[in-house]
Amino acid sequence: MDETNITLVKYKSGLGVPGIMGPKPESAVEITTAPDGKTAKVVKTKFEENGREESKKESQMTSEGVVSVLAQVENLQKIPMQSAPGIPDVFGKNTVVIVRKGKEVLWAYTPGSGGCCSGCGAHEEEEQQ
Repeated sequence: MDETNITLVKYKSGLGVPGIMGPKPESAVEITTAPDGKTAKVVKTKFEENGREESKKESQMTSEGVVSVLAQVENLQKIPMQSAPGIPDVFGKNTVVIVRKGKEVLWAYTPGSGGCCSGCGAHEEEEQQ
């Protein structure tokens, strides 16, 4: 079984707004399921004003938490998606969400570059980093 990886990156501001300066990351959460799908590693990262990593905390998620997160991923995949470059941050939360299973992107919300997509290519994540 391929591991599932969920990445959420919160930006200070400006996500989905065109301009010369890109948005600066504020924090990130990465959830990676174990190959057996019963546990997951959670890594929380905070960034300094200049975008450098300030702190990182790792923890483990129990099997109940993994089941709950994967159920939410299934729900995300049911949402109708728009995929167009330059789509604004419709939720106004300055957050990018990418869900992968192995290298396949199952679902992504990437305002400013790719919009929303379900089953989009693995290149979406690389464009956000």
